[in-house]
Amino acid sequence: MPADIPPTSGRSLTPIDEAIASAVYPILVAVAAVRPGRTITYENLILDARQQLAGHEHPIHSQIAQNLGRRLEALRGHTQRYSYPDLSCLVVNAVTGDNPLPELLVRQSHARGFDWSAVAPEFLAELGIDDSTGMPRLRRTEQEARGAMGAHAKEHGKRYHPGLRDCRDEIIAALIRGEDVDAVFTEIDRRLRRLDDQNEYAPA
Repeated sequence: MPADIPPTSGRSLTPIDEAIASAVYPILVAVAAVRPGRTITYENLILDARQQLAGHEHPIHSQIAQNLGRRLEALRGHTQRYSYPDLSCLVVNAVTGDNPLPELLVRQSHARGFDWSAVAPEFLAELGIDDSTGMPRLRRTEQEARGAMGAHAKEHGKRYHPGLRDCRDEIIAALIRGEDVDAVFTEIDRRLRRLDDQNEYAPA
């Protein structure tokens, strides 16, 4: 496996970087599955991702090829954290067919030979991909996440562990990533109840 590429110095990733990374991930996985030798241009990657998210409000619809590199860097950061191959190596310049990454052919070989159907659920969740469909979750703004949390708590709050009120930041972060409201509340509720059970039966 080629060496990891460090992030660009001084660059902080934004929610838009993460949203675009999520949008292009399924396209690049499909490109990697077509062997031998398929690549995709920056322009076509954007067009394919737009088609995938047609009818949905998403920053991919205003993305331009010239600054797609920082979005691909966000994707590379996710794959490197899990020691997965670099999918960004499959994206090339439409005129020259080039990609500036080092050890390009080796990187492309690793990306094409990897079983992308076997990635960890935690990786997909972190990237904002629905593990049941393999497609990007539609992210919420912080305001939308707070609204969804408040509405769900108002309607269903009595059925959950009272400790959920101390998990607001965790809930909001999950909702911003596009996770299902009921699933987020249910998972945290289960975790809190398991902790209660462990504490109840723990030796004094």
